[in-house]
Amino acid sequence: MSSDIINNFFKFSERKDLTALIKSNALVSYQTLFSTSYRLAKSFARNGIKKNNYVPLLIEDDQRFIVTIIAIWSLGAIPVPLNIKLIESEINSIINDYDFKFFITDNKSSFYYSKNQLMIIDLSEITIDDDKTLTFSIPKLEQEAVVIFTSGSTGRPKGVVHTFSSLINSITNSNEILNHKEKDRWLASLPFYHIGGFQIICRSLFYGCSMILPESLQINDLVKSINVLNPTHLSLVSTQLERLIHHKVNPNESLRISLIGGGFVDDELMFEAEKLGWKPFRVYGSSETASMVSAISSNEIISKPQSLGKPFNNVEIKISDDSEILIKSNSLFKKYLDNEKETSFKLINGFYHSGDLGFIDDDGYLFIEARRTDLIVTGGENVNPIEVEKALLQIPFIKDVCVFPKQNKTWGQIVACAVIVDDTSINEKMIKEMLKQKLAGYKIPKQFYFTDSLPRTSLGKLEREKIKKMF
Repeated sequence: MSSDIINNFFKFSERKDLTALIKSNALVSYQTLFSTSYRLAKSFARNGIKKNNYVPLLIEDDQRFIVTIIAIWSLGAIPVPLNIKLIESEINSIINDYDFKFFITDNKSSFYYSKNQLMIIDLSEITIDDDKTLTFSIPKLEQEAVVIFTSGSTGRPKGVVHTFSSLINSITNSNEILNHKEKDRWLASLPFYHIGGFQIICRSLFYGCSMILPESLQINDLVKSINVLNPTHLSLVSTQLERLIHHKVNPNESLRISLIGGGFVDDELMFEAEKLGWKPFRVYGSSETASMVSAISSNEIISKPQSLGKPFNNVEIKISDDSEILIKSNSLFKKYLDNEKETSFKLINGFYHSGDLGFIDDDGYLFIEARRTDLIVTGGENVNPIEVEKALLQIPFIKDVCVFPKQNKTWGQIVACAVIVDDTSINEKMIKEMLKQKLAGYKIPKQFYFTDSLPRTSLGKLEREKIKKMF
C-alpha cells in the first residue's frame, strides 16, 4: 500500500468486512461507501467538476453528505459545506461573494438561484454513472481538502481552507486522548458543516471507525442512538450534554470519551457528567485550528477550575503582550478563501492570532477570559461580558442571558443585557440590586431588555451580533 493511501482517508476503501456507516438497522461497509462515492464522482465529472474546483454543498442527509465529500475528493476538487439552516438570500450572498461555479444539493426544490453560469446538481435527480474510463488518484497531503465557513464578528462569512495535512495532523495530535482503534463507533452528533462535525467523518475514515448516523440531531434521536448503537466516542456542545443529563440518559458501557466544547462549558456540568459516566473532556479549538488543540478531563478540573487544559503534541500556545491567545500547530488552516488581508492579519510568523484573551498558569494550563471582539470598553474600563453573564445566571429566576455593548456619548459604550426570566414580576431594579453583591458597579448592565428567546447557532453559541441588532 502506498504512503499516500496510508496517510489519507482512503486506506480502508477496499474493506468489505469493516462497517463505515450505521444508520437505524442498516450497515454500510467501507467498500460499499467508497464504490458508491466513485460512481457519484463520475457523474460529477460529467457535469464539469474537476481538480481544484471549489464546490459548495447544501446537503441534509448525512449518508449522502459523506458519499458526496468522498466523491469530490476523488476528483481532486474541494468541498465547501454550507450551513443547512441558511436562508436563500444568505446562500445566494455566499455564492455571489465567492463566485462559485457549482452547487450540490439534495433538495433543489427549496433553492432558487438566478445566476446563469451556476451549475446546480440535485442529488435526488442525478444519474449515477458507470463510466469505466474515469480513474481517480489519492489526494496528496498538501492538497486542499475542505472550506469551512465561520461567521466573522462583522461582514461576510470567512471560508477557512484546510489541507488534508492539517486535518490529519489535528486527528493524530488529538489521538493522545481519543486513542482510536479500528471498529470504534463515533456518534455523528454535530453538524457536518462545522469543523467539529466534519472531523468526526475524518477521524472515522482515518482510523477505520464506524459512524453512527442518528435520524436527526434532536435530543430524542441522539438518545436512541446512544442507547441502541453504543458509541465509543461522542462530541457534544454543552447544551446537548445538559439535555442528555436532564433526560436522565445513562451512557452506554462502551463509551470511552466525550468531547465537550463549542463555547463555555461550566465546571459543575463537567463534574456531573463525570459522575454519571460520560467520561468528559473539555476541549478548546476553532475552525482555523481544525478542531481542538487542548483538552482537560473533569478530574483535572478539580485542581484547575475553568481551565481548558494543556496543548496537544505539535501544538504551541503562547500569550501575547496584550493577552491574546496565539497558537502554532501543524493543524493550522492554510488561508481564508479569497481573503489575503484577513489571512495575513490572523497568521503571523506561524502563529494563529485567535482573538481570544487568556493566560497560561505556571503549570502550563490554558485559561480563556474573553473574546477580544466581545470586550466592552466603558469609561476606559474593560468589561468581560462572559463574566457578567455568569453572574446573572447565578440568579435563580434568570433562564438565559446575553450581555453586549451599546454606544453611548458619555461612556463610549455602556453594558446592556438581554435576559429571559421565568417570573414576570422581576424587574430591572431587582436584578441590579442582586448584582451589586457579585460585580463592581461599572460591570453591572445599565440597560436591560426582557425577551422570550435569544438566537443561538446550531452549536449552542449565542449569536451576539444578531442580539445586538435586535435591541
